[in-house]
Amino acid sequence: MGAAVDALYRALLSDDRLNGYFAGIDLDRLKRHMGALLSQVLGGPANYTGRALRAAHARLAVSQAHFDLVGAYLVGVLAGLDVDDEVLAAVRKVLAGVSADIVG
Repeated sequence: MGAAVDALYRALLSDDRLNGYFAGIDLDRLKRHMGALLSQVLGGPANYTGRALRAAHARLAVSQAHFDLVGAYLVGVLAGLDVDDEVLAAVRKVLAGVSADIVG
């Protein structure tokens, strides 16, 4: 999971449309949270202990376009790591399910 999270944040931080969301954020902590969250939603250990998604993203005013872009990066990173189509479909389903909690 670490390789996927690292690749995802490299992509997000290199995109000028998205990198402002991460200004002043402890990236190591965020990466740990993202790794735990991805593991949990993909059927791995349920060890995510961060804030609820709505609370964690409330102050960010994330647009639907930016949410969709992050989702596309995530799916692209996972596909690039040869994650199978069933897992990619599960990720897309989770993204669709959490959109309302993240988009401000």
